[in-house]
Amino acid sequence: MRLRAPRRYTSAALTAGVVLASACFVLALALEVMRGESGSGEMADIPAVLAGLLAFSPWAWAAAGVYAVVATPVVGLLVTAGEFASIGDRRAVGLAISVIAVLVVSTAVAVLR
Repeated sequence: MRLRAPRRYTSAALTAGVVLASACFVLALALEVMRGESGSGEMADIPAVLAGLLAFSPWAWAAAGVYAVVATPVVGLLVTAGEFASIGDRRAVGLAISVIAVLVVSTAVAVLR
């Protein structure tokens, strides 16, 4: 008999990522409308993004939303791997980790290109 992996935490992680990204995008849009400034910045400049978040710059909050969108599947896969590990399904854990590796490599290639 094959055990079914719990999905509660995976679902919660994916939902939290979507809610966080949506909140960042909504705040960025509201700040842009209220202040009338579009602003711009470099997403790869993490200190500038953090400073922009503290200054409530619309571009920084939009960047934070993008970071959340990118991180959500990776976090979801990590949680999924943990849930499969909890029932001893090593094959599914290996598959989840392999997909994470592909995501990391493809992101690195895109950034370094």
